[in-house]
Parts: sequence; structure tokens; C-alpha cells
Amino acid sequence: MKIAEGHDVKLGICDIETLLELFDVGIYNPDTQQWVEFEVSAYKNELFEFVKHYTSKSYDYLVTFNGISFDQQVLEWVVENHQSWIDLTNLQICKKISDYAGQLIENSNYGLFLPYKESKFTIPAIDLFRIHHFDNEARRTSLKWCEFMFNMDVEEMPVHHLKSGITKDEVKLVKEYRRHDVMATYKLLLLTLGQTDLPELSDYNGKNAIETRLQFIAETGMPCLNWSDVKIGEEWNKLEYMKAENIVDEKLLFPTKVKHPYGQKFSKYFPPSMEFKTPEVQKFIKHLGNQYVKAEKQEFPITIGNTTYTIAKGGIHSTEKNRKLTIPAGKKAKDADVGCQYPWGCIKWVVYAPHLKKTIIVNLEQTAADKDRYKQLGKEETDKLKKSKLKGLETSTKLRMNGGYYGKMGQKGSFLEYPEGVLRVTLGNQIEILMLIEALEVAGFDVVSGNTDGIVTVYSEEREAEYLKICKDWETKVGNIKMGKLEYAGILSMHQDSINSYIAKLDDEKGGFKVKKKGRFMTEFELHKNKSMRIVPLALEAYFIYGKDPIEFIRNHKNIYDFCIAKKASGQMHYEEQWTEDGKVRTKVHKKLIVFYVSTEGTVLYKRGWNHEGKPMNNHVNAPTELGQPLVTYFNRFFKADDYKIDYNHYILEVLERIDAIEKTKKARSFIDGLNPGQQLSLF
Repeated sequence: MKIAEGHDVKLGICDIETLLELFDVGIYNPDTQQWVEFEVSAYKNELFEFVKHYTSKSYDYLVTFNGISFDQQVLEWVVENHQSWIDLTNLQICKKISDYAGQLIENSNYGLFLPYKESKFTIPAIDLFRIHHFDNEARRTSLKWCEFMFNMDVEEMPVHHLKSGITKDEVKLVKEYRRHDVMATYKLLLLTLGQTDLPELSDYNGKNAIETRLQFIAETGMPCLNWSDVKIGEEWNKLEYMKAENIVDEKLLFPTKVKHPYGQKFSKYFPPSMEFKTPEVQKFIKHLGNQYVKAEKQEFPITIGNTTYTIAKGGIHSTEKNRKLTIPAGKKAKDADVGCQYPWGCIKWVVYAPHLKKTIIVNLEQTAADKDRYKQLGKEETDKLKKSKLKGLETSTKLRMNGGYYGKMGQKGSFLEYPEGVLRVTLGNQIEILMLIEALEVAGFDVVSGNTDGIVTVYSEEREAEYLKICKDWETKVGNIKMGKLEYAGILSMHQDSINSYIAKLDDEKGGFKVKKKGRFMTEFELHKNKSMRIVPLALEAYFIYGKDPIEFIRNHKNIYDFCIAKKASGQMHYEEQWTEDGKVRTKVHKKLIVFYVSTEGTVLYKRGWNHEGKPMNNHVNAPTELGQPLVTYFNRFFKADDYKIDYNHYILEVLERIDAIEKTKKARSFIDGLNPGQQLSLF
């Protein structure tokens, strides 16, 4: 299988199941579309066949989901210890493997080192769980969740891991379940190679994460095939720093004491460029500067012109909610964002952890210069292979500058850890953005929105040159000459839930427009996000951007998956469907992840069990609305139907309520009041 230019390799897509009475291994070859499977159970013992196949190195890579921490740990242990099991029964072997797997999981909960190093694996690993950074708490994602995002069936484990007396039929069910997980892993591999036909995952198209990692390995020698983007950035920075400082032992890079900003006045972190003109802002800044930084949430509001902003330790943001921004004739609206803001703040204010030397900033500055150089060379290059390499190198500079440097200053345990530096950069950027806001407002411009890296300004067309000059003067004043320049986009319209949730129609400067979406308006997603009820943002985009009737849009939409909702239970919680049949209340219990859609015929969904405080919970997942108690149809497994009995009104009401909040209308109320059986109502 081709995983990169010049890299045709033999892959085995693998998953294992380690039950008390079943050890099951399945490996799928995507080139031949053939399975190789091994079973140890009361009915069969293919242990030695497995060991022979695994150690014959039939594959260049074994592709797994979390295989480095689990699957290949188990497989390596089995290979190492199988000869001592010659006198054990099949079920005794299964128990040994099951116990070892359980101990691995237990050890992982305490962050203990893994028994087998990745570099020593019999077959090299491609671990998609790690590549996508799903081992990060903020991005933690299960294969089941990926199946939901892929529009696949979301299977539940058919047999409890500790069940005794497993039957042949149950062994067959487990194998089918495992095969399904392998195919989900294969689908994730294709996505990792930049291949998907799902519009909701289109941002992955053309981005081959394996290819870029192979390029990085060739460039640096780092064993980064299974590293996340941010780890690649951090380790590359570490490598360059150690070379420059002739450091051999990386243990010398880590701080003995981490410097926090707590107990210091905010004024200590004001940028040297700070200068304000108006008494109101000067008074606010003086007050802010005299406050002490605390290890808790701190927010400081200020109103400039007609817009209120909140400054906090993490950033500045305006406080508008639920509004539409339409640009009248003779006016313009510009979105101005600061390019490479955070890494440039580190460079221009020379922000680095005190246990390191200034060399780290010199290297960061060189990385920034390399980014521009690789980008320019990529534009000029015509050879496909060389162009791809330059694109990969440009990507590497972004990883090193953002997540690999600035982001890691706030990461506990990183060699770059420096919480005080994080505040110096974030607060410095906020103050400088506030300077731009004040300068424009003083000149009579209307700044209608702002956050840490940019602002939106409305002004008369004839004043554009004046607007641009103020922005240019600001860049000079704050030192954003090499980097940190403002990047502009003309706004034709914008509809907002909040500062970080909006849909905007932007001028593409070619006579057309492009669409920018954030927050609850997103229709394209990363895998660790939630695309539930995608029909809602699709309908809002159809209405706000293209002027379509959202009611008709929803009723005529044919993709059942866009109506689906996924819910996860954790701990001792689970889901139950409940309905009445033959005068009796019936219940069906589900496990941790359930997929469903709201339907005109179906069941009531409950989330039940005990919460983290040990209190019993007995809640509706879908609370009653003005349309009554929503019913649901379970959809973990796809079924084809001429009529899915979708409760379109449920989704329509959600859309209309959001439109009403933004446009200050009463379409939802009119829709509810006008509903009659079989009536098709249009408010548009």
C-alpha cells in the first residue's frame, strides 16, 4: 500500500481481544483484502501459529488504534512468554493473557512506563491513536467515536470480558466485532493519509500525516512516525537547541523550579510598546496593572465605543451575543487578524524559560525565517516530489512555532514549561490589540468585535485608506514588522451566537465570496469534535449565506446521518430506551455510546446509573420541548428505510430558535402555533 511518495509498504491492520476465555487476533491486509486470524479458546489453540506468523515479519508496519500502549504490548509479551505455557490448558493461557492485559490497563491509569519499547517491537508500529493526539486529555477519543464520525455502525462489545463458559456462537460474535473495529482502524488510516469522501471531514483531504512524518524522519532522524504534531514541534525544538548548546543529556534541559506569575502585579507583564491616549482606557489600564495575578479566574471588562471587551489571563474578547452584522451601502467591514501572533510575541519580547538560554529564541526566529523561505520555494518549485518535501518542511516550522513552542510553555513537564511566559505573551498581545481598538475608535471608526488576535471594524468606503494607515502605524508602533502583520478579510455579512461562534460571508476579492465558520456553526469537524445534529448548522448556513428556507431545507434533506446524535456515558452511567408495548413498559439497556435520531415513532431515551458523586441518576437525555416529549430511534446500526420517520419539527424548531435569537424575530413561535397534522408551513 502506498503511504507516501516512494513508500509502497506491506501493512497489517490489527486488533486484538483479550477475554477471560478468548484470545483473538485479527490482521487485515488492505492490498489483498485478506484476513489472517488466530484464536485461543476452549475450542481452538492457534497460539503457535500466531507466534510464527507474527515473528515472520510479514508486514512492514502493524497499524493499530492505541497499539503501542496495548495491542503490541500484549503481542510482544505473548511472543516472549508462550514457550513456558506448553503445559497449560487453552483456558489457562487465555486467563494469563487476559490478566496481563488488565494489568496493562491498570498501569496506564497510573502513568507507569510500558514494558516494551516501541523501537524494540517485532513489527514497526503505526499507531493512529498517537498520531492524532488522542492520548491528550483534551482530545481523548475512542475508536467508537471515530466510527460515529465516519458514519459507520457503532458496535457494542457482544460478550463481557470476564464471562465464563463462552460458546462457539459468542466467539463468532466477538470476531465479527473485532473485524468491525479493524475496518474502522483502516478507515482512520485512509483519513490519516488524507483520503476521505465525507464532506464533514473534508479538512483532512489531501493532508497526508504519514508522509510528512516520513519527511521529518529523513530530515532530522527523529523517530517521530507515531508522534502527535505538537510533540514533533517540541522535540524538533529540543533537538536544535541541544545541537546549538552542545548538550548531550536531555535531562539537563528541564527546570528544577517552574516560574509562575501568581502573586505578581499584572503591570509586570505589560508590553514595552504600551501607550494609550484616552483617560478612560488609561484609568482602566492603571486599575488592571495594580491587580495581582491569582490562581483563579480573573476577568476585567472595559467598554470602548459601543463595544464591551473582557480581558482575562487567556485573552481578550468582546462580549456580543446573538446578533447579525449586515453591511449597509457605502460601508465596509474588515476583519484584521494578527499573523503568527503568539510565536512572534515570544520572539519580539524574548520570552523563554529562565532555565534555558537565549539560543532557544534565536532558533525560534530562524524557524520563522525558514517558514517564509520554504513557502516561497514551494511556490516556485514545479517538481512534484520536491514541492511535497518543501510543503512538509513548511508544516514543520508551524508545528515548531505554535504548539511546539508557545503551546508547550503552558505544558506541565515540557522542557519549555514557563507559565509566567505564557501570561507575558497573552497579556502583551491583549494590550496591543486594545491599543489598536482605541486608535481606531478615537479616529471615529466603529470596532464592533475583537479578540486576542484580531478585530472587526465597520467604516465608510471613502475612509479605507485612513483605516489602513492607522493599522499600519499600529504595526510599526508595536514592532510587528517582520511578523505579526495584520491579515485582512472583507466581511459581507456575519451572524453570531457569540464571539467564538459565528458564520460570516467574506469577500474573496474575485467578485464572489467564501464562508468562514466557527463554534456551533461548524459543518466540518476534527475527529475529536461532535458532529451531532449536523443538519442544524447546515440549515443555518443555507439560510444565512444562501437565503434558503431552512424549513424546506430540513424537510428535503436526504442524509440520515446528518440528523443523528451521539451521546457518551462514563463511569457507572448508561443509556436506556423505554417504551410501552402490550400495556407493559419495556426497557432496552445500552452501553457507553449511543447514536440516535429524533423520530415521530420511537422510544424515550434515559441516562441512568450513578454519577461521580455516587448519586442515582434517572434523567431524560432529550427533555420535553413545546412540541412534547421527543422520541428517538436507535441508530448504532444502519438500516435502510424509505421513510425513517424523522421528526423534522424537532430540528426545525432548533434552527428557528437560533435564528430568532440572532435576528430578534419570532419565527419559532409562529411555527409552533401554525403546526397542524400534515401541514407544510413556510415562514420564509
